[in-house]
Amino acid sequence: MEVALQGSSAATVTAGILLLSRSRRLGQRIEVQVVGDPSDIAEVKGPAIVHSPVLAGCGVGRELGSGPLVIVPGPATDSLAISLEDGGADHWFLVDRAGGGSHPATQAFVRLCRDRQTDARTLGRQLRGALSALGCTPEPALLDLLFGSPVSPLERLSLGLRAGRAMTGSQGAPLTRILGGHAEDMPDPLPTECTEAQLQEAISNGHLEALLDRLAIGVRDSVDDWMAGMGALETESRSKVTPLLCALAEVGSHLITLPRSGMLPPLNSAMDSVAVGLGSALGATRGEMDANATLTEMFCFLGGRFVPEAGYPIQVPGDAPTSDRLERWKWLCQSVSTAAETAETLWRQVVDPPQ
Repeated sequence: MEVALQGSSAATVTAGILLLSRSRRLGQRIEVQVVGDPSDIAEVKGPAIVHSPVLAGCGVGRELGSGPLVIVPGPATDSLAISLEDGGADHWFLVDRAGGGSHPATQAFVRLCRDRQTDARTLGRQLRGALSALGCTPEPALLDLLFGSPVSPLERLSLGLRAGRAMTGSQGAPLTRILGGHAEDMPDPLPTECTEAQLQEAISNGHLEALLDRLAIGVRDSVDDWMAGMGALETESRSKVTPLLCALAEVGSHLITLPRSGMLPPLNSAMDSVAVGLGSALGATRGEMDANATLTEMFCFLGGRFVPEAGYPIQVPGDAPTSDRLERWKWLCQSVSTAAETAETLWRQVVDPPQ
């Protein structure tokens, strides 16, 4: 029996792989053709990491023992594309691998640690020590994850801790140890994506002071000393690190408002898998892999064929890819998800057609 498919390259090829895989596994004889030229298939290059059972099942970026985690290598100087959504159909963002940071707050952290002023570099060293003591490794890639992940501040904190501890092997201690007693009137945390104006307003109206009162005495003293040091910096140096202050205040305010016996939100399977695999993804620089080309190779390996035309091809739904790198990864993951649904429908029609 022959089945001809036509449509978006990633969707048709993935549907073909899934049909061929199932037919081989169940001993069914099905020949699958894709209408089109393999040389016209859009490139989807790494580095990237995503939790995608469909892509991993089709042989893309899967390493032994990594399950549905997909890690696609790429040049060491290119930022790592990440999606925390299961299947990778949305919420892609970048994490820097070259040491400079992708998020403005991470870039400000690097500037602070490399400032020409000795006092500024000392403050950077103190901040690195504080982050390490909390279990959040102060590396630019992990700070990009902490500040730039498209999830809530507490989930970002959970991600940063999970990734840092997976990379270093440390266990860490509960973050709530930095908190003092319960406050009768707990203030609200600062707004998400806190701006300089919002931070200044929180300082002037006493909101930030009320939040800091929640800290344990020794921790509060250290925070006050560090903030005083930041305020004493030259105007030029202080203005360069404003995004870092806003990001730290935002995440810290959400942590401070946790109950003393509370805990950070648990990560779902996709976010946990990406956090644990981040270290491997940051070091995945062995060549440049094209995820879409890997799908094509797997399709041909299983016996699939490309043909210029077919009599009655089955249309596989799918959109055309865009030029933006993150949008192209989003397109690929959406395409393979659609292909999985289409392949399931086609399989039922082939094996148990309507009478």
